[in-house]
Amino acid sequence: MLSCRFHKNDTLFSFMERIFAVFIMKAKTFEKNSAGIFWLFTAEYKLPTGGVVLISKNILTVRVEDIFEKKCGCPICLTIKASEDNSCEYISGSAMMEPDIRIETNRLGFCPEHFDMLLKTSQKLPLALILSTHLDEIKAEAYGENKTALGKRLKRGGEFEKTCYICSRTESDLDRFFHGMFKLYAQDEHFRKLFSEQEYICFPHRNLLLNLAQKALKKDVLRQFCEETERLSENRLVQIRNGLDEFCRSFDYRNIGKQLSENAENAPENAIEFITGKPKKD
Repeated sequence: MLSCRFHKNDTLFSFMERIFAVFIMKAKTFEKNSAGIFWLFTAEYKLPTGGVVLISKNILTVRVEDIFEKKCGCPICLTIKASEDNSCEYISGSAMMEPDIRIETNRLGFCPEHFDMLLKTSQKLPLALILSTHLDEIKAEAYGENKTALGKRLKRGGEFEKTCYICSRTESDLDRFFHGMFKLYAQDEHFRKLFSEQEYICFPHRNLLLNLAQKALKKDVLRQFCEETERLSENRLVQIRNGLDEFCRSFDYRNIGKQLSENAENAPENAIEFITGKPKKD
């Protein structure tokens, strides 16, 4: 019988999705790691030559593969969006009544971008309750209730403006994601091919991946990873640059009435998304 520990940061859906992913991969052996959170298993891949290679995986690397299988946009942008959406859903649900979660949301608060995301959810009551105790924390720490010197209260007040519970969760998710991604890239030829088939890598995440790879990968695969990352990012840059040229030319009176290509029609938005790493809002 298969059992697995439910991590406090999991939603029920994501937890079950990961368990089903293990079965889908036709796992052969299981063992629990020292932390007791992730299940390790061995999956069979049949080679075109008829041979079989065994790849060690866990639910973290399965999650990485799920993102890359989409082949839509920048995979790192997709990961961040998925993490943010899950966090908003998590906080807006029963988690807002969990004492350890409320302690963290009271202490960290939220950045303007994630406040905006929370406001767009249909769960206004949980948000109002979280905001109530967060304001109590601000009053106690940054105003005069604690009777500390003004300088210390101003420092604490400034800290509230720089911290965000969802940003903190997303950063932790990304750390785990990158760990699994680089592990797969180093060990799994199938994943290396999958990486090369991505639509593109945006500019900020191109820089991030190239920097992280220097320590995460050995020289035998580092060069290939850097070349593929550069190619995926630069190809997108050239595509967007051509789209911008076509977009600008469409304002010439000689081109009035000409149909713009899809690449040109959204060129300004695509350029900003590529440069900032911030996907267009739905």
